[in-house]
Amino acid sequence: MAITIHHTVGASNANSYLSLTDAQDLIDGLVEDDDVTAWASATTDQKNRALYTAAVRIDRERFLGARATDTQGMQWPREGV
Repeated sequence: MAITIHHTVGASNANSYLSLTDAQDLIDGLVEDDDVTAWASATTDQKNRALYTAAVRIDRERFLGARATDTQGMQWPREGV
């Protein structure tokens, strides 16, 4: 099943910190290495899965402060940091 990225800041259904377009803009500025080459040959679904996986890994970390709202789906944005 394909994954759909929801990247709206503070949204309850957010599952990524970046849109695919924003991620591509960042990748375009990197020095070409194995990861950049892998990204270039990946399907849209594989890229979306990478964005989702990165967000899950970030959200496993412990951060100072508190979530900005009780309804947001991800750890950021935060208050008190």
